[in-house]
Amino acid sequence: MSTKVNPLQLYNIREATEADLPQLLDIYNERVRNSTSLFVYDEIPLENRQTWFTDCQAKGYPVIVAAEKETDLAIAYSSLAQYRPHPAYVLTAEISIYIHVDHHRRGLGRLLLEEMITIAERMKLRSLIASITSENAPSLQLFGQYQFTHAGVFHKVGYKQGRYLDVTFLERISPAPLVDFPRGASFTPFPWGNYRHGLE
Repeated sequence: MSTKVNPLQLYNIREATEADLPQLLDIYNERVRNSTSLFVYDEIPLENRQTWFTDCQAKGYPVIVAAEKETDLAIAYSSLAQYRPHPAYVLTAEISIYIHVDHHRRGLGRLLLEEMITIAERMKLRSLIASITSENAPSLQLFGQYQFTHAGVFHKVGYKQGRYLDVTFLERISPAPLVDFPRGASFTPFPWGNYRHGLE
């Protein structure tokens, strides 16, 4: 009977860098080609990920990766993004997790999700939203284990691989006390350049 290896023995969690973008692009485009997790038909160019990455940094949202200890190659990543552009949504973010197909079932989704929840709490975000294709049972189960609760389903809103697809929305409300803001709400930006996994 095999013993499950702690993913932290094999991978480091760190903030993403521009040098990681080609690998993150490969992970993303593989999901475009072979899954219904992304409602995209055509692969995207590297310039798209460069613009996305710059935008995340400018707006104070995190992008973290799981990188192989031996090679420092990023093989999974997670990010937070602006949920809606209107200012009253500022304390809500949408979470995404993508894992290289050759590294599934190694505990990386759990590891990245746990760390991103910690990061979101440090940023003083109030709620996290996950939008998941309803047929993606493993992802729904994973998020459900971390206090993400069912918020609703949009039926047949996507069409890919010859079928109509539903999208399930999950939400996680921070257990931290409510904060009153004298003016508009705001969050604490992700500490780009100073992030270290596991620091309190």
